Amino acid sequence: MGKTRGFTLIELMVTIAVLAIITMMAMPLFKDMMVAQNFSKSTQELILTLNQARSKAVLERRQVQVILQPNSTPAPSTNTDNQLVWVPSGQSILKTNLTTSIYFNLTGGVCFLDGGTPPKCISANNDTNIEICNTATSSNKKSKIVSISRMGTIQQTTEGTC
Repeated sequence: MGKTRGFTLIELMVTIAVLAIITMMAMPLFKDMMVAQNFSKSTQELILTLNQARSKAVLERRQVQVILQPNSTPAPSTNTDNQLVWVPSGQSILKTNLTTSIYFNLTGGVCFLDGGTPPKCISANNDTNIEICNTATSSNKKSKIVSISRMGTIQQTTEGTC
């Protein structure tokens, strides 16, 4: 009778243990990759929302408001004809000392309300910067700054720390 070929139970258990150890070493790297991807997604969604509001203001020739939610916990408002809402995703937050609303006028430029009745949109004198912070890790808090020129051009300018 010939020798039986195959793996013993011990060999299979050792192989599974080695695979488990390799997987446990890779999990923190995978988690960091997912956090970074969520952070980038949140920034790209902000840029998309701002571009959408600007184009809507120009196409429909009316003022459009973008409401910036500081974090994802409060119940967000819904999009309407005159306003769009951005909510950060994952563990991203809007830096607290920033304005929570941005207005685009009918030429696509950034403007601010004057507080009158009815409120008038006064063109901005400077660029508007929006900083998004990533709160996923306590030791390495990263941020991204999205800059809106007074003419309405939107770009991600810098990456930094919160």
